[in-house]
Amino acid sequence: MKIQIRIIATLFCLFATTALFADEPESPKEIKSETKIPIEGTSQTKFQAILSEWMIRSSITGIYGENGGQHIFESGTKYPNLSGLKAGSRITYNREFEYGGIGLKHWWETWEINLEYRTTFKNKRTGEGKDEDFFLGSVSRENGNKIDFQNLSFYDTPYTFTGTQNFADGRGKLKMKDDRIGFLARKYFGGANPDPRKPGSGLYLTGGAYYTYYKYYLYDVIQWIATSPVTYGPIGIGLSYSISTWEIPFGFGYRYSDGTWMLEASISGNVWYSHFRDYHYQRNLNFIGDTSGYGLETHLGAGYIMPSWLFFIKLTEHRLYGEGSFQTFGGLSRDDILSNYSGRYRNYLSTKQFSVELQVSHFL
Repeated sequence: MKIQIRIIATLFCLFATTALFADEPESPKEIKSETKIPIEGTSQTKFQAILSEWMIRSSITGIYGENGGQHIFESGTKYPNLSGLKAGSRITYNREFEYGGIGLKHWWETWEINLEYRTTFKNKRTGEGKDEDFFLGSVSRENGNKIDFQNLSFYDTPYTFTGTQNFADGRGKLKMKDDRIGFLARKYFGGANPDPRKPGSGLYLTGGAYYTYYKYYLYDVIQWIATSPVTYGPIGIGLSYSISTWEIPFGFGYRYSDGTWMLEASISGNVWYSHFRDYHYQRNLNFIGDTSGYGLETHLGAGYIMPSWLFFIKLTEHRLYGEGSFQTFGGLSRDDILSNYSGRYRNYLSTKQFSVELQVSHFL
């Protein structure tokens, strides 16, 4: 019995000692830090290098210009309308106004991209507007296809109907606001360089997109109607007209630069689409429609180059000729209300305008 007790006690002491050594914590090992601390200076240096490289191939431009020309809305038919008349209508909007804007340009190798914004900033007086209603007879002509690819013809006039006789006129003051944004890209060839400070000359291809929105008000209108006796007098506000237009231009040009003087010339054709709303206050009648067509744009410019500046004068001729349709909504008279249910009516939109522009660019 004593022997068994001694054996048990010996085994207990043995297991206790083993457990004690097993629970004894190991001596802490030297921990080496493997965490890499980022060097902020290196990241900032890389970012600054990229930004600096981007800026030395960029410029910012201030823009001031004067615009001139006309935008004309026309509709008509030689077939009798709801009133039994063979008649048409023409509304002429003056496009004479001043504008300003800003441009951002960036180039690399032989490519260049340019983002520009032009605006009148607020509603501005733009001269006189006219709203004409006329008869169409056997001698009247309708020349709606001003850019005719099939017959290779180009009629550079904003007027569609000729040989007409007016039976009503409304003339008044115009005010409007115009906003235009453009994104253009160029690809240079030969010795031409997108950086005008580097001498060279050659052709380039150009393309991009424009979006334009403007709204007119025709007010203080004096109206004349060929009644018996003649109706003549003021009617107050005549109409409002708003239109948004998308243009897709594509063309080519030529640039020459000797490092001090620069000359440029280009020509582009474009396709375009417009959505418009023409509201006649006195009749409570809306004309809402869509028009599309073709256009032409030419540029001629000259500039003086300094190490950090470019002073550039540009002359632009701009044409948009197209055909579409509209539907009427509203109205006060029986004929105007019935026109709401008579389908769509054909119309023509024509814009013939030019601009003279001063651009002052700073190379970043």
